[in-house]
Parts: sequence; structure tokens; C-alpha cells
Amino acid sequence: MPDAKHPAVQQALEEARDAAVARLVSFLSIPSVSTDPAYGVEVRRGAAWVAQRLEALGFDTETVSSGGGHPVVLGRNAEAGAEKPTVLFYGHYDVQPPDPLELWTSPPFEPAVRPSQTAGDGDAVYARGASDDKGQVACFLEALQGFRDAGVPLPVNVKVLIEGEEECGSRTLPAFLQERGKDLSADVAVVSDTAMWDARTPTLTYGLRGLVYFDLKLHGPDRDLHSGVYGGTLANPATVLARVLGKLFDEDRRIAIPGFYDNVAPLDPAEREEWAALPFTDEGFVGAVGGTASGEAGFSTLERRWARPACDVNGLYGGYMGEGAKTVLPSFAGAKVSFRIPGNMEARRVAALFTEWLEQQEVDGCRWDLENHGEADPVLVRRDSAEIAAAVAACEAIAGVRPALVRSGATIPVIADFKETLGMDTLLLGFGLNADDIHSPDEHFGLDRFHLGARVHAELLGRLAEG
Repeated sequence: MPDAKHPAVQQALEEARDAAVARLVSFLSIPSVSTDPAYGVEVRRGAAWVAQRLEALGFDTETVSSGGGHPVVLGRNAEAGAEKPTVLFYGHYDVQPPDPLELWTSPPFEPAVRPSQTAGDGDAVYARGASDDKGQVACFLEALQGFRDAGVPLPVNVKVLIEGEEECGSRTLPAFLQERGKDLSADVAVVSDTAMWDARTPTLTYGLRGLVYFDLKLHGPDRDLHSGVYGGTLANPATVLARVLGKLFDEDRRIAIPGFYDNVAPLDPAEREEWAALPFTDEGFVGAVGGTASGEAGFSTLERRWARPACDVNGLYGGYMGEGAKTVLPSFAGAKVSFRIPGNMEARRVAALFTEWLEQQEVDGCRWDLENHGEADPVLVRRDSAEIAAAVAACEAIAGVRPALVRSGATIPVIADFKETLGMDTLLLGFGLNADDIHSPDEHFGLDRFHLGARVHAELLGRLAEG
């Protein structure tokens, strides 16, 4: 492998493919479901697995329970040198609940290797957490294993932060970063929790949208009422709520809150050209899920996903929702509403604008009960940084293709926290696929991508050492 910085490491990774899969299967066998207290013992077992794995790699480790949350595992290579750049790797060992169990082809915590249901993906391991995020964490751990097996010192200092609450909102992590910021300082963070463009093309994600999420309740009468007796005589909260939600958008499907777009950065013409050149079709994206392309007028689907804000009603509830008919006028109606916001927008400002707008709407004597479920700022990093160049070179050397440089419409709150609290940018280099069924039955991770991820991460460490 003449293009690799450390051919001996790459060779060691090739020779250890079976052992790497066995280690991954061991990790996936732990039902570390963070959101359900019934799995608390298993979550702690997941943390212990990560700590023992890092110790076996020669890392000094520490397992910390902060603020009553699930354990955080910290690691640092014992032979760290002050003259070397420092890389912080972040991931999570917790997973989503496996329900509905009856829709899994094989049990979610009994990992099974079989041909992937994703075209062109070869064999895959099927288990909860296979792609999100245990499999991708394991890619990085195997990269470290390759250096150890080859007897090659790590070319950079490596710090590892693997948490156990990502799937339930990383509730205690922001405070933990504040408390332990000095221990986590690094030149750049590396995260593998995103998707490749396709099964052969690695992807660097340089932008993430932020998130603002509200639960709205509009209250009317003090109990559900007979609609034959009271219908047409007082305000129906469900009807009023529907009218208010309908006013959120104008005829061009833009968000109709005054001042909402003031901080939305205009699209870079060069980016628009790059995105237009990507092998992407509306039919392949929305058609694959039975939808039709729609959104803010004047922008393509990729532009709407990656660089424009979105508002979505995620759920509606209230009144009678059972089988058959029950003629009631509900005492309240509710909706869950979220905003995805691109770079330059501020989550706190969006929350304030939305709250002010709601309170200005005419609701016919009903009253609002608003609950903010959380805010996360967007992330946008420079595409011309030395770290991006190192990652591009690593992908080209190992995968043999130039990686796609993209933004994502999704949100990873900790990435903004790394920038705000620790002052560092993040390389988002993922090896999942959108077709991996994350959060769904039959989640899986292609083994070719698993091994590719290990090799690219090993190469990346060598490239980052060059500064």
C-alpha cells in the first residue's frame, strides 16, 4: 500500500479482520439501552466493555458518572507526547430500544452476520447499535488496534470520550464538558456517527443543522364537552390549534414568523454547484419512502436539507383518538413542533421568536402551555482547513476515491458543545449508510464498511500528525 503513511498498520488491520468482527459482535451483544431504566445494569456493562477495550490498547482510562447520568468513559494513550498534535475521538456506547421485537429477523442483541439487505453492501452484521454507534466506534478502536498489533507508536496523542446518554439526549454531557474541559483539550475532535454517500464513497460532513423542539398545548374548557350541546358555542382548542399551525407557512412554504430568516446565510454559489453535481435525485430520495419532493420554493432538495431552515409538526394529539366515533369538543389540543436551523442561526433566538409569535396569535380565549424540549445550535466548519485536507487525503489513500464533502440536515448537539465549550472543530467522518435501518428493526452495518472505517481512521491519524 504505497500511499499509506503506515503500511505495516494497514497490513495488520487486514490480517485481523476476523478478530475485529469478533470484538464487534461482543460489543453489540450488550443491550445498553440508555433511555429505559430497566437496562441500567446493561448500560454500565457497556461502559465497562469500552473501558476494558481501551485498557487492552494501552490507554489510561477513567469511568465517570456525572450528574446522576450514565457513565462516561475517558481514555488517553499512555505514551502521549507534548510535541504531537492531539485528537479527541467521541462516540457513544448506548443504543436505542429494540422494539418492536417481532419485526427483527434475528434477535437484536444476538448479532448475526448475513448478506446485507442493502444493494452492493456484501455481508453485514445485524444488531441494535450495529451502525449507530457501536459499529462506528469500533472502527476507531480497531484503528488503534492496528497500530498496537504492528508495533507502531501512535503518530498523534489520542483522547477518547465515549458516553452512554446520546440516545436519550446527552443530558449530563454539557456540564461534564464544562467540568473536565482541561482533560479533554485537543487540536481537533473526530466523530464517526454519520453516513457515507454510498457504500464505496466516504463522506466528510462539515455542516449540521441545529434543533429547537417545542411541545404546545392549547387549553379551552375545563373538560371534554358534548359537541352537540356545546359545538359552535365556544372555542374548540383543536380547531384553533389547527388554524394557528396553518399560519406557520406562507404560499412559498417559507416559515412565516417575522424576522425568522434574518440570520440565514445565503448559499455559496460554489457549494450549490458542487451539490448539483452529486449523484442525487428527488425520486431516489423522497420516492424511496413514498413521498413527493416539496419545501421552500427556489431551492433544491439538497439545499433545503443542508442549508435552509425547516419547521415540522412532529405530532398532533387531543380529544378522542380511539376507535370509532365519540362526539366531543376537547378540553385541549397539543402539537409537537420542531425547527431545524442551518449555520449562523441561533437556537435560543429561534425559540424566542417562535414563542413570541405564538403568544401574538388570536386563540379565541384559549391559553397556551409551552414546553421547550431542548435547543442545539448548528455547526458549520471551514472546508479549507488542514484537518479537512488530512481527512480527504486519508480517504483517497485507502478508499481510492475522493470523499464527498456535504452538510447534513440532522443534529448532533455535542458537536456544537465541542466548539463552544472546548474551542475545537470536529471532523465528522462516518461509515454508516442511510439504509442501515438505524433506530429500526434489522439495523445493520456492512462489514466491508466496518473494515474500511478502521483503515481510514488509522490513515487519518497518520495524516493529522503532519499538522
